Amino acid sequence: MNYLSNFSENLSELIEENHLTVEAFAESVGIAYSEVYCYLRKEYMPKLSNLIRIADIYGYSIDFLIGLTSFPENAKFRTTPPFSGQFKKHLEKKGVSRYRMNKDTGISLNCIDSWYHGKFTPSLEKALILKNYFDCTLDNLFGRES
Repeated sequence: MNYLSNFSENLSELIEENHLTVEAFAESVGIAYSEVYCYLRKEYMPKLSNLIRIADIYGYSIDFLIGLTSFPENAKFRTTPPFSGQFKKHLEKKGVSRYRMNKDTGISLNCIDSWYHGKFTPSLEKALILKNYFDCTLDNLFGRES
């Protein structure tokens, strides 16, 4: 799946549908407009924190923004809560320990412990692994679904 191309197209639509300039959009999200132009030119994906900020501010689905799902017409999303709490809920629901998750996914225990203790949030690459491991959407993984 080409996340970069999907994101670029969906971001372009978001900007157009909200009648924004790239500069106004960048200011509303708190990122440099030159970075937004890089997204639109398909040069690179945003950091997950910027992707979440865009989704939170504009009420969009993270999964939709990167092309995992179609646009959810009537969906409402909560502002993203701290990841560590959501991560603990997913571990508990799946009934696995951090050690078991490490063995199942190959993600380092240092990363897993950092997420568990709220020191960091995962990269987009790791979030996609977690999404598949917990069999959920990215929006659900991050506690955004109503």
